[in-house]
Amino acid sequence: MVALAISALSGLGSMFGLGGTAAAAGATATGGLSSVIFGPAAAATTAATSSTALTALQGFSAALAALGQIGAGQAQASATRDQAVEAKLQAGQEQVGTVQRQTAMKRELARVLGNNDVAFAAAGVDLAGGIAEDTAIAAKERAASEISIDQRDADFRAALLKMRARSLYKRADYEEGSGLLAALGTGAGFGLSVAARG
Repeated sequence: MVALAISALSGLGSMFGLGGTAAAAGATATGGLSSVIFGPAAAATTAATSSTALTALQGFSAALAALGQIGAGQAQASATRDQAVEAKLQAGQEQVGTVQRQTAMKRELARVLGNNDVAFAAAGVDLAGGIAEDTAIAAKERAASEISIDQRDADFRAALLKMRARSLYKRADYEEGSGLLAALGTGAGFGLSVAARG
C-alpha cells in the first residue's frame, strides 16, 4: 500500500513536471517510514545483544583474573610457609648440634683429666691436692666456660630462626589475604563497570 501510494505521488508529480522531486520525496518517505516501523526495535535488539555479550565477556575475564589473583596469593603463601617450616627445622637442628658439641667437649674434658691423672701418677704427684688438683679444676672451669658460651650462642641462633619462622608465617597470611583482596577488588571493579553501563 505504501509503495502504491508513493508510485501514485510520483505519477502525479510527473504530470506537473515534478517527477524528480516526487521520486526524491518518495524515497525519503519510504526510508523514514521503514525507520519508524523497524528501526528502533532492530537497534534496541542489536544494542541489547551487544551489551549482554560484552558484559558476559568482561565477567568471564574478571572471574579469570580473580581466580588468578587468588591462586597467585596462595602460591606465594605456600612458598613462604615452606620457608617458615625450614627455619623451624634449622632451629631444631641447632639444638641437636649444640648437644652434640657439648657432649664432645665433655668427652674431651674427661680425656684431658684422665691423661693428667696418668701423667701425675707416673710422676708420683698426689692427685688429691696440689698441682694435680689445681690442673683438674682449671680444666673443668675452662670446659664449663666453653660449654656455656656455646650454649648461649646456640640459644641465640635458635631464637633468631624461630623469630624468622614466625615472621614468615605472618607474611604468608598477609600474602594469602592480599590475593583475596585483589580478587574482591577485581569483582568490585566489574560490578561498577556494569552499573555504569546501566
